[in-house]
Amino acid sequence: MLNTTQAAPVRQAIERLQWTSARGIDRIDLSERGLLDAARCETGLEDFGDDHFLTPLRRLLAALHDEAELNPFGERIAHGRTLGSLKNRLWARACLDAHPEIAERRLVAPIIIVGPHRSGTTRLHRLLAADRRLAHLRTWEGMNPAPRRWIGARAAPDDVTTRRVEAVQALAMRHRMYPESSTMHAMHADWPEEEMLLLNHEFVSFSALGLYDVPGYYRWFIDADKTAAYRSMAEQLKLVSWARGDADGTRWVLKNPQHMLDLPVLLATFPDAKIVFTHRDPLKTVGSMLSMALHFAVQHTDRDCRTSVRDTWLDFFEQTARRCMQWRGRIPADQQLDLHYEDMESDWRGQVRRIYHFAGLDFDAEAERSMADWLDRDAQAARHVGHRYALEDFGLTRAAVDERMRFVRDRYSIGYEGVRAAA
Repeated sequence: MLNTTQAAPVRQAIERLQWTSARGIDRIDLSERGLLDAARCETGLEDFGDDHFLTPLRRLLAALHDEAELNPFGERIAHGRTLGSLKNRLWARACLDAHPEIAERRLVAPIIIVGPHRSGTTRLHRLLAADRRLAHLRTWEGMNPAPRRWIGARAAPDDVTTRRVEAVQALAMRHRMYPESSTMHAMHADWPEEEMLLLNHEFVSFSALGLYDVPGYYRWFIDADKTAAYRSMAEQLKLVSWARGDADGTRWVLKNPQHMLDLPVLLATFPDAKIVFTHRDPLKTVGSMLSMALHFAVQHTDRDCRTSVRDTWLDFFEQTARRCMQWRGRIPADQQLDLHYEDMESDWRGQVRRIYHFAGLDFDAEAERSMADWLDRDAQAARHVGHRYALEDFGLTRAAVDERMRFVRDRYSIGYEGVRAAA
């Protein structure tokens, strides 16, 4: 069953923060002006570039102030994440201005994995990333994409070390403060990670929905035009590729469940993309994601946010599925491929061959060996053992969820994963 209590180390950390906050020590400034000024002060830079990010930033800060009821720990997390993204925007603008050739780099026919949260997108992404011919975003690069110092046409070695070490420290804190996170979504500084990390710096990522209880921000987010944010995300991918010295035009493998919501913008950004749509039993994906979102959100507020988190994420699952289905009809058939979770589980080689044929790639012996080795390491780590969840924890029944998501099950012939819908 879901454990929504705060672990002892987390509780102690929150109590220390509450003590200092009550005495006016180390106050957290979550105002727009305070955060922008702090970012400029800490980087010594002034230019954030295009100001499209200000609208989503303001929406998020307003929701954090008016809705989230953050405790001192939550305030610290929100401040650190927001300030870090603003600093990366300043560093990115400085590097892009110094090297305008970065904007001319090509992002050629990326393979983009798109599907509901908890439908196997991470595992498939990391499996394909084992092929050295495909570029992928590493966690530390997503958290700190912008070089702060460069030599010639790539990031300086000491700059790479600094940015990676910061990510390692942040992930160590994640493991301590959110003890179940490693069984839900394990992360390592050098592992492949989704471009959600880049959209975080645009303040239009679903990440905020999994960290805070902000229904007002969600209502804005679900319909917001993300064109400028996606354009900036692509620019960040070019920056990352340039900083590590990749050849121009290197093929990327990307993934992000959020793309279900914004397929038109995704295709406008990557017009020749090859999109792999993943499918899994909604009774599994919904319950797993609700437990994950609540595990993070409950640490950041002292009130019971279970019902609100449930309602937000149930709507998110339905809206993303409906909009994805609507827009898929406008995507050329040769740019989309359907993949079922159970088929990957039973015959990963056969399914990867399908993907490679679809993408126009040769599934050679070296790629197959690399993927098999990765799967062996992943199985030995048994990272998903211990993640327990139940729809009943959120006042839901399997029948109710099945009825709400029946439209997607029927459309893509998704079977029941070891369980039949029942009240």
